[in-house]
Amino acid sequence: MLFDIRYALRLLLKSPGFTFVTVLIMSCGLALTLYMFSVINTIMFAPLPYPDGENMVLVNPTVNSVSLSDSGLNFMDYSEIKTRTTQLEDVGYFYAERADISDGSKAVSYMAIRNTPQMFSYAGVQPFQGRVLNQEDIQTGAQPVAVISYAMWQNYFARDAQVIGRDIRINGVPTRIVGIMPENFAFPFFHDLWLPSQLEPSRYLVRKGAPEVSVYARLKPGVTFEDANRDLNRVMQAVALEHPESNKGLSAQVLTFQENFMGEETRPIFIVMLFAVSFVLLLACCNVGNLLLARTTERSKEIAIRVALGSPAGRLVLQMMLESLFICCLSGILAVLLAAWGLEVTNQILPGFVPNKTPFWWQLSLDNVLVFNALALVIITALLTSALPAWKIMHGNFNDVLRDGTRGAQSRGAGRVSRILVIFEVGLSCSILCISALFAVLVYQATRADYGVDTHNYLTAQIHLNPNDYPDDSRRILFYRRLNDSVAAITGVDSAALTTSAVGQFTLPRQVDVDSSSNNTNERWSYPIVNDVQVMPGSLSAMGITPTAGREFSHADTQDSQQVVVVSQSFAEQFWPAERDVIGKRLRFRDTDDQRWYTVVGVVPSVIHGRPFSAFRHRATVYRSLEQQPSSSLMLVLRAQQPDTVGPALINGVRQVDSNLSVNQIQTLDERLARNTAGLHFIANLFMLFGLVAMILAATGIYAVMCNLINQRTQEIGLRMAMGATESNLLRMLMIQGGKQLLTGLVIGLPLAFFVAPKLTRILGDANTPFVLLFWMVALMITLVVALAVWLPSRQATNMSPADAIRYE
Repeated sequence: MLFDIRYALRLLLKSPGFTFVTVLIMSCGLALTLYMFSVINTIMFAPLPYPDGENMVLVNPTVNSVSLSDSGLNFMDYSEIKTRTTQLEDVGYFYAERADISDGSKAVSYMAIRNTPQMFSYAGVQPFQGRVLNQEDIQTGAQPVAVISYAMWQNYFARDAQVIGRDIRINGVPTRIVGIMPENFAFPFFHDLWLPSQLEPSRYLVRKGAPEVSVYARLKPGVTFEDANRDLNRVMQAVALEHPESNKGLSAQVLTFQENFMGEETRPIFIVMLFAVSFVLLLACCNVGNLLLARTTERSKEIAIRVALGSPAGRLVLQMMLESLFICCLSGILAVLLAAWGLEVTNQILPGFVPNKTPFWWQLSLDNVLVFNALALVIITALLTSALPAWKIMHGNFNDVLRDGTRGAQSRGAGRVSRILVIFEVGLSCSILCISALFAVLVYQATRADYGVDTHNYLTAQIHLNPNDYPDDSRRILFYRRLNDSVAAITGVDSAALTTSAVGQFTLPRQVDVDSSSNNTNERWSYPIVNDVQVMPGSLSAMGITPTAGREFSHADTQDSQQVVVVSQSFAEQFWPAERDVIGKRLRFRDTDDQRWYTVVGVVPSVIHGRPFSAFRHRATVYRSLEQQPSSSLMLVLRAQQPDTVGPALINGVRQVDSNLSVNQIQTLDERLARNTAGLHFIANLFMLFGLVAMILAATGIYAVMCNLINQRTQEIGLRMAMGATESNLLRMLMIQGGKQLLTGLVIGLPLAFFVAPKLTRILGDANTPFVLLFWMVALMITLVVALAVWLPSRQATNMSPADAIRYE
C-alpha cells in the first residue's frame, strides 16, 4: 500500500501541469457546491437552532387554496385550531407592533413582539439574565414588563449591569425590564423586544373585529407536513360550515419559518440553484474523469507490460483510484478554504439583501456539517473520477497494445466514452449558461422596472405615532398638518408627502366592492383584493402621481364630509372597463368594520406597491385621505435635488413637531427600491458565477479531451495525408466529428433549460421574457467555444508533415 501511495504521488509530481489543472477544476466544482449547499441549506432548509427545531412551524391562512403567507390568522380561528387540532402541539400566537423606547435621554424605535409566555418554552431557551414572561404578566392590571435581547442590552443600554428591574418608557407607558435573552436569540425572526400579549380572549366572541395574529405550533412526533395540512383543512372546513359569512373558502397550512420569511415562491429558485451547482460539480467530475481516462490511455503500453508481467488488475485499479483520491483530497482542502472564505464574505453582505434585518438563523459558517459534506463529496468525486480509468484498465485489450507496439492508441469503446463525456459536458454547460443568462435578464428587468412614476431624487423615512400621545383622530390629523408644513419648509426640499406607503413599498391588502357589482354575497373571501394607501392632501402630486382625471384630496375632505377616494388607472379598468369617466363611482371595503361607501374623485396612474417581481405587482390601488382615515404608521417622502443631504434637517423638522418621535430608515427612494431586488441580484450573481465556471470547465475540458483525442489520432492523420488527404479535408472531417458531439450536447442541454425557463419567468418576470432567442444566442456562443476547442488541436495536428505524424509517439 505504501509503495502504491508513493507511486501515485510520484506520477502526479512528474506531471505538474496535469496535476494543477485537475486540482483547479475539481476545487472550483467542490468549492461552489459546498458554498451553495451551506447558503441554501442555512437560509431555506436547515431546522431552526432550537430543540426539536425541525418540527417548529407557522400556521398561515389560505384563501381558495392560495397562500397568504404575509397575513395572520383571525384570533378566533387561532382559538379553534388550538382547540380542535390533533396533529399540532404547543400552539401559540404572537403579533408585532412598533415600540418607541425612551429612557429619558434618548429615544429609538423597535419592532416589538407581543406574545404569550409559552413562546419562550416553545423555543426552549433560557434567559441570559432575569426571567422571561410569565402568566401573571398577561393578566389585566399587571405591571407592564419587557424582555430585551442581548443585542439591545449591548447597544441601547451599553451593557448596564443594573438593567434588570430598570424602568423605561415604551410607547409612553412606564415598563420594567425583567429579562435579557441570550446572544443570537431574536425569535421569531429578527426581533429585540418582547412584551406581554394584550389580547383578552373574553373580549373577542365574534370574528368581526377580532385581530389577526401569527400562529406558531410544533408538529407532533411522527407527523408530516402533509398530515398537518390535512388536519388544518379539516378544522377550517368545519369552522367554515359554522361561519360561512367569514370563513367560506378560508383554510390554513403549515410553513417553516424559513418559507414564511422568504416567501413560498422562492423555493423553486433555490431548488434550481441546487440543480445548477450539482451540474457544475458533475461537469468538474466529467472533466477530471476524462483527463484521467486520457492519461490512462497514454499509459496503455506501460499498463500492458505490467499486466503481462503478472500485475493484478485490482492493484492497477487501486493505484489509479489513489491518484484520483489524492487529486480530490487536495481539491477538497482548497474547496473548504474557498467555501469558508466565501461564507465569511457573504455574512458581511447579507444584511443588504432584506428590507429590515436578517433573521437570526442567517449565520453562515464552516460548521461540522459542512466539513462532513466536504469529506463525503471528496469520496464520491474520487469514485466518480476514477470509475472511467478503472473501467479502461479492467476492459482494456492490452495484448493488442503489446502486439501493435503503439502508445496511446484508443480503443473504439474508450473513444466512445470520451465522446459521450464531451457530449455530457456540452449539455450541462449549455443548461447552466442558459439559466444564468435568463437570471441576468430577469434581474436587469427587475432593477429597471417601471414603478409608474419617477423614483429619483426622493428621500424617505418612517415614523410611528405613539397611541398614548395621539389617542384620537383629531390629534393625529393636527400632527399630520404640522409635520407636513415643517418638513416642506426645509431648505432644499421641493415638495413633501406624507403617506402610509411609498412607491415600491408593501401595503396592506383590502377587499373591495363597487356599486355596479353583481356580487351580493356576504362571504368574506369572495371579493377582489386591492392596495389600500392613505395620503395627505397634496401628497400624490408631491410623489409624482399626478391625477389624469378628476382631482386629488383637499383639506375640505374631512371626517364629517363625504368620504372620497382616488383610484389607480388599473382599478378603473378592472372594475369599470366600459366606462370612460369613473368620477362619481362608488366603492366600499368589505373586510373592515367601516362599511361606508366612498366616492371616486380622481384617477391617477398605476404604480407598483411592493417588489416588481412579486405576485402582487399588478394589484390595483385605492388611495384614501389621512384626514379621513388616520394611521399611526407613516412614511415621509421628500423631493430634493440632493436628497442625501436632507437627512439631518428632516430629523430636526420632525423633532420640532414632537421631540419624542424617532425617525427610522432614512434612505433615498432609489436605495429603498434597490433592496427590493438585492436578493435577486445576489442569486443572479451566483448563477453568473456558475455559468462562468461551467463555461471555463467545459471549454478547458473539451479542449483537453479533443487535444488528447487528436494527439492519439496523429498517426492516423499522418497516414491519411500520406495517402493524399488534404489539410482542408482533414480539418473538415475533425470539425464535423466535433460538431456531431456539439449538436448532441445541445439537444440534451437546451430542453432542460426550456423546461425550467417558464417557471422562472412566472416567478420573477411577467412571463413574456423572450428567452427563446436568448437561449439560441447561448447555444451559438457554446458552438463558437467548442469549435475553437476542436480547431486549435486539429490545426496543430494537420500542420505536421506526414512522416513526422506517422512516427509520432
